[in-house]
Order: sequence, then structure tokens, then C-alpha cells
Amino acid sequence: MKNCRWISACFAASFALLNLQAASAGDLFSGTYLDPALQRQDLFARPIWNSLPEYRQVYNRPRFASGYLAYKIEPSSQEAMAWKSNQINGNYANHRGPSVPHYYYPKPWEALNTKARPDYSKPAP
Repeated sequence: MKNCRWISACFAASFALLNLQAASAGDLFSGTYLDPALQRQDLFARPIWNSLPEYRQVYNRPRFASGYLAYKIEPSSQEAMAWKSNQINGNYANHRGPSVPHYYYPKPWEALNTKARPDYSKPAP
């Protein structure tokens, strides 16, 4: 019983001290984990975490699950169309490496056969 009183007295004193510090700082969350000024420790170091390349960067296509989900939600999205073309080509089933699509038709600015604008500026007298 004596030990319980000592623990409750210590708890009350520490609680009062924390409330005094928070009140003196002028804001309720200062000094707690909700304080934006306190930086959290980085568990995964950035050089190690960021050194691993992403799947899309390596294989030039979305992951199967995320591409399939995008295809079911919005088939006209870029990710869904990339997934569908890779699915048709068998890149997921055969575990193929990166694929770069090649287009063998002229670009729009080449097909339109446009020329430079005429220069209508008046000559200086």
C-alpha cells in the first residue's frame, strides 16, 4: 500500500511538471509526439532505401496487380493501357525484362508537312 502511494505521488508530480512545461510553451502539443517541431528518427536510411530501383523504372511497365486494378477501375488510364499491352505481349507471364515499344509511323509534326511561318516584317527604311 505504501508503494502504491509513492507511485501515484510520482505520477502526479510528473504529470503536473509536464502540464507546467506545456503551458509555459504556450501550446498543448509541444514536447509530445504530436509536436511537428520534433523530428522522428529515420528507421530506413535514405541512401539504402532510395538505392533500390522501382519496378516501373527497371521493367518499363506497371506491376501486374496495380495495372490490373487500374484496368478494372479506369481502362482508359495510361497505366491501364500500358498494363493491357504488356499483358497481351506476355511480358508478365514469361517474366520478360524491360520492354521499350517502337512506333514505325511518322510523328505528327513530320506527317503534317508544315513549313516555317512566312516573315511579314517590313524592312526598316
